[in-house]
Amino acid sequence: MSNKVIVHIAAIDISCESGMGRVAWHWRKAFEERGYEFFHVGKSEVGSLYHYSLFPLAAYHYAKKYIKQTPSLFLVHEPASGSFMNQDIPTVVFSHGLERRSWELRCQGKDGSTEKIKLRTQLFTPLLLRHSEQALKKAEKLLLINSEDMIFAQKVYQRRDENLFAFKNGINPSRLTEENQPKDQAHCNVLFLGSWLERKGTHTLVNSAKILYEKEIDLCWTLAGVGNSKKTVIDFWPKNLHDSVRVIPQFLSHQEQALLADANIFVLPSFFEGQPLALLQAMESGRCCITTNCCGQRDLIQHEYNGLLFEPGDAKALARLIEQCVKDRELRLRLGRNARLSVHNRQWESVASEVVDQVEQVITKDLAGKYRS
Repeated sequence: MSNKVIVHIAAIDISCESGMGRVAWHWRKAFEERGYEFFHVGKSEVGSLYHYSLFPLAAYHYAKKYIKQTPSLFLVHEPASGSFMNQDIPTVVFSHGLERRSWELRCQGKDGSTEKIKLRTQLFTPLLLRHSEQALKKAEKLLLINSEDMIFAQKVYQRRDENLFAFKNGINPSRLTEENQPKDQAHCNVLFLGSWLERKGTHTLVNSAKILYEKEIDLCWTLAGVGNSKKTVIDFWPKNLHDSVRVIPQFLSHQEQALLADANIFVLPSFFEGQPLALLQAMESGRCCITTNCCGQRDLIQHEYNGLLFEPGDAKALARLIEQCVKDRELRLRLGRNARLSVHNRQWESVASEVVDQVEQVITKDLAGKYRS
């Protein structure tokens, strides 16, 4: 390949301190190790915008103006992808959870939200989705994040298997195992890592805590990386539980291991996810994981083998599973051990290299087509 230039488009900053930013950091590293120049166009590059919906067009103009080399390929995040079609450059679209599927869950009241959808949102969102969906139908390849999205793309966008690839998120190896956790069985520590959003199942989590409190099951709850103030989050909890709740608004990536080491049980009660990095890292650390039977969680967790699954929104089921794990240390250890072993081959170097392989297939095919013509 004479021209090895990748232009990566996503409304993020590349950094290991955020979810999508961490994925992009490892992708960039893998491309550069293969000899590519990797240009990122994100929030910092385009600057402040009047509305987030203007990002795709702003990113396209930035790339056209400032990237002088002809790209080998555009690697574009789904919401920004519409502006990068109909070019004489192949495009691969990646998604961390298909926007249309998320929107349909929102409209059906199945995303955990208690807030009514505003009329402006009802009118505006389908227009934004329509713009990017043209790319989902026409892009040379889609990189999707879980089996539900793969099935959705086949059904809704009529994509063939050969034009789809389910990419994996990776793990950061640690020295933790299932044995490295607090030993005080009477005071199990339950860890929730994620933004404090209804989509993350926060109401389910609080309601399960209420049930367990009424059953006199003594727990410590750690809520980390919530993104809100301590007061905002603690106000969701009944006062009689406040003393058992620890809120950590933000933490750095190197602090994640300490949070996991201090946990007996990891919970993720989300209604919608892509392929949760927090869950993967909890599995790598040998934690006993309890999460919802949907999205990327279902791809990672086999119920009663390497974790436990329950239906989204079912606080009673979550409480029952937590109680089961609190009372059975051997169960926690067995689930944690199997979780750790099931992700041992997901180092970032390996999974990011798979993405480069898929992109190179598209570039090679495009070059062959141009040569023949």
